[in-house]
Amino acid sequence: MKTLRTLILPVAAGLLLMAGCGNYNPDLPDPIGAQGYVNDGWAAYAAGDYSLALTDFQSAIDADVTLPAGYVGAGWASISQSDYWIIADNYFYMAEQLSAGHAPLVTIAGEQQVQDTMWTVFECVDPALPPEVLDPILALTADSGEVWVGDQIYPLVNADGDPSIPYRFHVYSPEIVAMLWINNGFSQMDSPVDSIVPDGSGDYWVYLTARYKRVHIDLDYFRTWINCDDIMTYGYMTFTPGGLDQDTYDALAGSILLQHARAANGDPLLANAAVWALDRELDTYDFGAGAPTAVQDEAVNVSLTQLKGIAAARAFAGESYRFAWFDCTSEGYGLDLNPRFGDFEFQLMQVIENMISSQ
Repeated sequence: MKTLRTLILPVAAGLLLMAGCGNYNPDLPDPIGAQGYVNDGWAAYAAGDYSLALTDFQSAIDADVTLPAGYVGAGWASISQSDYWIIADNYFYMAEQLSAGHAPLVTIAGEQQVQDTMWTVFECVDPALPPEVLDPILALTADSGEVWVGDQIYPLVNADGDPSIPYRFHVYSPEIVAMLWINNGFSQMDSPVDSIVPDGSGDYWVYLTARYKRVHIDLDYFRTWINCDDIMTYGYMTFTPGGLDQDTYDALAGSILLQHARAANGDPLLANAAVWALDRELDTYDFGAGAPTAVQDEAVNVSLTQLKGIAAARAFAGESYRFAWFDCTSEGYGLDLNPRFGDFEFQLMQVIENMISSQ
């Protein structure tokens, strides 16, 4: 009878437990809870088992759909599994939305501005054309015509054989964080964005280099940069600060790595917007800082310099070489490069590789 009793007692105890719990639902999450699944997920991630990690993070989301850490982990685990790249952006977006209380990054597409006669919408900042030189020429636009104006400007800016002209302008949104190029509707030329820097009044200047093109219309040859009445079209991303925490930062960092993993299908604008959002928020970046477990804090080791190098690589792959250079110089890399030299792109690629491999 001893053997029989050892079999009966556990079964009876199980029946008592079930009776005391009311209606039993076998689909309820494991009692370790959402944070427990997150901890298990990072342990699996650190061990290199990304499939198990993703399963754990998805279990954390099932247990608590409002916990940003579950989405952060699911996004990071998805980076190493190409089958999940399509939904990885959704994981990071949800993590950012839940942790910050709003979407920090927003895409603005197809915005337009029109250059005026005196070039004040897109302001010329070429040192060869200071206001005392440029303004008298532009003042004669209506009387002498655009062909005459272009012929006056061309020899002034073509001293080194490159007649491109740098400009700066403001977008309609004051929170711009990334823009890679701008299209001229008249010349049909894409002009690269050089940098986005504070203007000292809470807004940002967008600096770009307008490519030169000689356009033949009827009997006239127009020397074009960003001339009066030219319609300039561009897209960009904005960054709204406030309420961001470590989960937001880790989601932004993950989205940068995700675009890099996608290679040709990656979004260079998103990668650069995310890295510059981090730059505006942080002096240095430390993944998982303050996490409840050491394994999460140690699961990923990547610096802000490396993230900027990865964002620069995405911009480079999209032929936005000048913005990629801006990524590099902001961390003190590639300061001696010159985009007017023929080997600029090759040297820039080497600089980017050095940033990615830095410690």
